Amino acid sequence: MLIAKQMDIRANIKKFFDLAYNGETILVPRKESKNIVIMSEDEYNRITRAERLGSYAEKITAARSSSIAEEISSIRNDNLSKLENIRNLKDNWNGNGAPALPVNLIEKTRKLLEDLPIQPEIFPTALSTIQLEYDNSRRDHMEIDIGQSDMAEIFIVTYFGKEITENIQATSDAISRRVIQFYG
Repeated sequence: MLIAKQMDIRANIKKFFDLAYNGETILVPRKESKNIVIMSEDEYNRITRAERLGSYAEKITAARSSSIAEEISSIRNDNLSKLENIRNLKDNWNGNGAPALPVNLIEKTRKLLEDLPIQPEIFPTALSTIQLEYDNSRRDHMEIDIGQSDMAEIFIVTYFGKEITENIQATSDAISRRVIQFYG
């Protein structure tokens, strides 16, 4: 980790951005400990994926100590609540002109979430799809885009950087089988 003053960052912003892009993390101290960290998007995504994986692992561990069925139900309820928030998004919800998501897509996703035994993180996309995300213990990441068609698009990035794309039926059975295979 590098430490750089604000004035150095301002004077050499391209240099510091290039360092961050190439994997260096830069700490910028500020008054009242309102420090800033500069890092690459890849590093940021790796950290947030690890947090999601840790959060999911904590929930699974908690489920073992209480009731697995209750914990899975709780995660599912959280996702259904997020889906309601997605339902309420209006046109231009992302500030870049993204349309509100179609009601039939929300209902299709609701049915999937109600049936999936392993719950994902869910996100709306500007392409009028809903993305289901999973991270496994090997630190691989899988995204499943649910759209209005009968097919779901899958994108996987392995820990070693290999990218895999697939299409499967957008049914809870097909998605469940693929998720179980992903966790393998």
